[in-house]
Formats: sequence, C-alpha cells, structure tokens
Amino acid sequence: MVTLKELHAFAVEQGIEQDPRDRKQIERLLEKRKEEYESLDGVREDRFDEDRLENPFDDSKILYGGDEDVSKLAVGIDMEPPELLLVDRLNEQGEGIDGVITHHPEGRSLARLHAVMGLQVDTLHGAGVPVSQAEAVVRPRVRDVKQGVHGINHPRTPKTAELLDLPLVSMHTITDNFAHQFVKEYLDEKDPYTLNELVDALLEVEEYQWALEHDMEPAIFVGDGENRVGNLAFDFTGGTELDKSRLEKMAQSGIDTIVAMHMSKDQIKESENQNINVVAAGHMSSDSLGMNLLLDEVQNEFDVDVMELSGFKRVER
Repeated sequence: MVTLKELHAFAVEQGIEQDPRDRKQIERLLEKRKEEYESLDGVREDRFDEDRLENPFDDSKILYGGDEDVSKLAVGIDMEPPELLLVDRLNEQGEGIDGVITHHPEGRSLARLHAVMGLQVDTLHGAGVPVSQAEAVVRPRVRDVKQGVHGINHPRTPKTAELLDLPLVSMHTITDNFAHQFVKEYLDEKDPYTLNELVDALLEVEEYQWALEHDMEPAIFVGDGENRVGNLAFDFTGGTELDKSRLEKMAQSGIDTIVAMHMSKDQIKESENQNINVVAAGHMSSDSLGMNLLLDEVQNEFDVDVMELSGFKRVER
C-alpha cells in the first residue's frame, strides 16, 4: 500500500529528474525558501506551507488528505467540484476510488502558479536566448500571473474534496516536465525536415492519435506545411504561457519553429510577425502524455489502479 503523501513525494522526485534545470539550481531554490521561512514569525510562520521546503513545484501539491492509503486513483486533466461529485457518484456505484489526481492546479497550487515560472528562464536559455534577456521576459509575466490568479476562489475545490472526503493532489509542472523532455528527445531523434513531417511524427505517438478522435490533433498554427523545421524550441512546461515579447527574443536567437501544447491568439499573431513557425501539439493530449509517463513510474513502484476521466487518456508504455 502507499499513502497519497508517499505517492506525491515520489512524483516530486520524478519531476526533479525531468526538470530542464539542473539539480543544483533546484537545491539553491529550496535553500532560499528555507532561509525565508526561518526569517518568518507570527501568523506568517504559522500559516507557511512547509511542503514548499522540499517541493520546488508550487503548482503540484496535496490539496486535501494525504495520510490515507490509496489503491485506485481517479485521474483527470481538470478535477473541479463537478468531477469530484462524479467520483463520489461512481463510488456510490461501487468503484472504490480512494484518491484523485488533477493535472491542472487547484486551490493553493493554483494560487502559487506564478512560482514555477522561473524554470522558463532555463527553457528559453536552452533555446539560445541569453539569460539576461530570458529573465527580462519572464519576470514581468510572473507578476502578471500572480496578480491574475489572486482573486480566484481557491478554497472551492479543496473544500469540495474535504466535504466528500476524497484525497486530492495536483500534479502540474511535474508532469509537464515529462512531456517536455519526451517530445524534445523524440523529435530530436525523428529529425523532421518539414512541418508536415513534424506533425506526422507526432501522430505516431498514441496520445496524439487519440486526439484525432476529438478533432484536437497536432496542427500547424503558423507556417506552411512544406516550411523547413530548422531550429526547434519547445513550449510545454513552466506553469503558463509567457508574454508575446519572448517571441522577438527567440527569433533573434535563431529559433525557426516552436512546438507548443497550445498557443493564444496574440502569440500566434506575433509568431507570424516574427516569421516563427508554430506547431500546436495539442493540450489535452500533451497533458495526458506527461501524466502517463509519470503514472508509468508510479505503477512500476506502487500497486495502484487508474481510472481515466476529464480529458485524460491513459496510455501505458
């Protein structure tokens, strides 16, 4: 048997192994948090989330429960109150679900979404953007995201889980790291020459084949199918989308094509302005890919079953 806390700790370690940053950077981040914690007193010390001292992924945390043994997990991309009520209804029918994983963050993990965005400095730097330029792009966006999520009803989903007594954990950047590394290594090996060949290569991956059933398959958002791929960059992890100003920096650094989970309209327009090709791999399918890669590791380590729902497609490797 395994508790949700043990499963979460295992997932955090797996996410660190897949992180674009090296371990020394993550250790430096955690050490800085410990120093900040030791400087606190009063209510700020009492209410501090001590998970942050060991877990660098602030958008991936236990939202309710943790000490309970879990043997059957309901896994979905968005597990909000409607999905939690569905799980409760399924349990009334005898499904025996004793733990819930949501990919997209809820509660405190959504409130601190901005805190994981620093790793995008490293993904940009890995694509050739100088560190100083990457930091100049990321830092203002971190502030915007922090302010943007401040007014959301963060207690809503964790309280629903508590009332239904459904242990709940979010795993966002942890699994996005898996997707980032997989797609990067996969396309490096496939080495597609044109955008059409890139899309065809993605369609050899089972999660992207599944996406065809729902008309959300990989698609070229910017560029012609016969355009050459050139130098690739990947937009799969780091919390949420950066400001469109990053695209000028990427073009200046020699990026020809971005492979992203998804991309907003203003970013698509700016990509056109910068003559950067964009292939959108697919949101639910890419999130499923990352979750599947983690769950493969989880099920190799622990005896747990998985039920798929809410946009998640289970594929075992």
